[in-house]
Amino acid sequence: MSFMKPTSLPFFLALIAMAEAFLAYALPAAEKPNIVLIYIDDLGYGDIGCYDCKDIPTPNVDRLAKEGVRFTASYITNPPCCPSRCALMMGQYGQRFGKYGMSRGLPIPEDRPTLAKFMADNGYVTGQIGKWDIGSKNQGPLQVGFTEVAQKPPKKKAGGKNSKYFCINEAGQTQWLTDYDGDNMVEFIKRHKNNPFFLYWSPEAVHSSNQEAPPSLTKRTRAKGKRSKLAGAIVSVDDQVGKLLKALQQHGLRENTLVIFSSDNGANSGENGSSAPYRGGKGQGTQQEGWVRVPTIFSMPGVVPQGKNYHKQIANFDFYSTIASAAGLTIPKHCDGVDLIPYLNGRKNGEPHEYLFWLNNEPGDAVRRHLIAVRWQDWRLYRKYDKDPWQLFNLKADPREEKNVAARNPGIVKQLSDKHAAWVKTLSPLGKIPEKVRSDTRIPSGHGWSFARQRARE
Repeated sequence: MSFMKPTSLPFFLALIAMAEAFLAYALPAAEKPNIVLIYIDDLGYGDIGCYDCKDIPTPNVDRLAKEGVRFTASYITNPPCCPSRCALMMGQYGQRFGKYGMSRGLPIPEDRPTLAKFMADNGYVTGQIGKWDIGSKNQGPLQVGFTEVAQKPPKKKAGGKNSKYFCINEAGQTQWLTDYDGDNMVEFIKRHKNNPFFLYWSPEAVHSSNQEAPPSLTKRTRAKGKRSKLAGAIVSVDDQVGKLLKALQQHGLRENTLVIFSSDNGANSGENGSSAPYRGGKGQGTQQEGWVRVPTIFSMPGVVPQGKNYHKQIANFDFYSTIASAAGLTIPKHCDGVDLIPYLNGRKNGEPHEYLFWLNNEPGDAVRRHLIAVRWQDWRLYRKYDKDPWQLFNLKADPREEKNVAARNPGIVKQLSDKHAAWVKTLSPLGKIPEKVRSDTRIPSGHGWSFARQRARE
């Protein structure tokens, strides 16, 4: 048996690693950072002010970007909504557990912790507000690691039908649902201001249809026609970000809270959403860049640089790893993501991910959603079906992907297609859906909050 010498470099490196791990777990609760993860439904790359949108004012989201880092190459590797959220909460490609497309109702794995369970197991209060759409019918937020879940308020009725975005609050008044969510965020922060918390808010806005958006919202924008309704929903989301920042400031938590703002997939063309300067999005153009590139902002003054643009490619599964590291915890081995903070602070150079991959080919899924793709440097290689020829685009020179240059660059086509084939070999088989259900039905109805059993017994 051999032992490391006490004076050896590996010995000292191991000692340092052990000390860092001990200090991370020994951090007092007051020193652990809070985390707020905001995940918008169908928010396009070109639909907020800090991403060059001209007709929808978003001053609070813009403030987040000014006080943090704006990512220009942030990707969803498992679009659309349901698989995107599953990959987010598991911190890995959805294909690792058999999710190759919508597959709504497919269980998320139970042999590795969700982000919520990981944080709860390490001393965090974990709260969820809004849309869920993750896992099987038995895997609601309270079952997979959240200790508190905001209940779904009753919807306003008109003409014998339930409204989609107007609800009835505790006072019996009609309220825009996104605004109601914002009030819940403020209330959650007030209750847990003295404890480390992880709060996940995913509003049902700006998911279609936004036709109910009232003039009080739409008139605050310069958007015209059908887009004005979408714009109103986005303005409401921005209002809630303002409430969040105000609450954090009031309780002295702003500098100890990492706020992550992103979207579950690209813009919905049916709502006149914008993926500019890229082409495509949800609905039409799901093979194009606009479906998978989304706005993303990290903000934590004093930890994350302020007013910086970060242009190297990241994915939503990086959020799990970054949150774990920010909390002083070791990233679980199952994660595909990396801690992004060292890249933002300049302590690490190079690419967080040299390659990113896509494989949406669920049998029976909407045909338009099929996508096989690779991203490397400025290049994007994709095709719709296995039988199709590869198409290659240089996104720097041709962001709208209008000039297929595969024939002129056979070496790059081979390099990227070989990388994709090697990645596919690491994946799990297509998962089986035990029962088709809408996963968001598992959030309790009513006012106030529901609590996990363990917390309810305390």
